Amino acid sequence: MPYFLREVYSNTKWDKTQFPSWLKEGELPSCIVRDLRADDNALSLWEIHDDKSNLPHVIVALACRRKSVKNDFDYALLDENHLDKLIFKPTKKTAKTSYRDMNPYHCDVPNLSINTVVYFAYLLSRHGKFDRMGWKDIETRLKDAYKRGQLDLAKMEPKLKQQLGLSE
Repeated sequence: MPYFLREVYSNTKWDKTQFPSWLKEGELPSCIVRDLRADDNALSLWEIHDDKSNLPHVIVALACRRKSVKNDFDYALLDENHLDKLIFKPTKKTAKTSYRDMNPYHCDVPNLSINTVVYFAYLLSRHGKFDRMGWKDIETRLKDAYKRGQLDLAKMEPKLKQQLGLSE
């Protein structure tokens, strides 16, 4: 079964062992709302293959949007089976990252109310697999993608290009 990736700012905010003691059973801390920012009432997700072969490339595509590579990349994977298809209907929406080959893996989940975003948070907290890719790995993979001609440097942040030593 395929997965959907959602970038999160900090895996530790989703770690149940780190939740504040005052939370009631089954509640989620409000600080995770930042990770579920919706644009135009839609959540951005990325399709990940069953074997996760495109996972590192999708992460690199998302890292291309940053101003600096010197940050780890935290994310959550949600198995497609755990996405309630009656409520969440991912639709392809080609991304505009500088990593051209990965842009078709982007989806939006449109028409979300605050209640459905909260429900997505619940699904993610219950079934999501949270992980991190370190910035050194991202940096190496970005440089490799550049060498393979897969990056459109015109779409990359100037500070990031400079940090990586890449030029057009």
